[in-house]
Amino acid sequence: MCKKLSHLLLLILCGCTHSSIDLSAQSQTKEPLPNLAVVMQAQTVEIYNDWNGYSDITPILRHYKLRLERQKFVGNAHIAVGGYGAAGIHQQKTTRVAIPADVGTKFLATLSQTPLKVGAYQPKIERDDDYPSIEIKVRISSQQQVTFSSRSQANNYIPWKVTVTRANKTAEYISNSPIPNRALQILKPYLASPGIDRIIEQRRYKRKRMFEKSGES
Repeated sequence: MCKKLSHLLLLILCGCTHSSIDLSAQSQTKEPLPNLAVVMQAQTVEIYNDWNGYSDITPILRHYKLRLERQKFVGNAHIAVGGYGAAGIHQQKTTRVAIPADVGTKFLATLSQTPLKVGAYQPKIERDDDYPSIEIKVRISSQQQVTFSSRSQANNYIPWKVTVTRANKTAEYISNSPIPNRALQILKPYLASPGIDRIIEQRRYKRKRMFEKSGES
């Protein structure tokens, strides 16, 4: 009897009980985090970079739809300013966009380095009248897509939500890294930024003229 008790005590101290083995097996079968290197195989990229808040030109909408052609991403940029509640006076423009091959590769390589962790997405919102909404959709194939999105007001829009879709199965992760925004900044010189400034100026001019005319009547 004493020998059996001693043997059982030794198993417990060594962590060799059946329950410990089961827990170890469970930890080994836990699904690993996805490898984002797959974004390097992107066929299309869609970017929605919007802002809403207290302003005479709200909202600012910047939408880009790009597809891979001969190792370059090409497509359209659609920019709109002051579209809510102001039918007929908001400004918008659609223009062509072309991303050089080396820039597109650097953009995707940067995105692929985004660290992930399991958790519920909770944007950091600390003030009123300042509402960014950013979404980067990277489609690898008809059944595989990775989406980086944020509505956070913090620097670099941290945290980010990363949604991975594979064969109709979707999993969501979070990232407390500035990398998605850094990737976006790589493309910024090629995303028709000067066009946004011109549209904002035109929008403000139209609003000014509208108020001047209303004062004359």
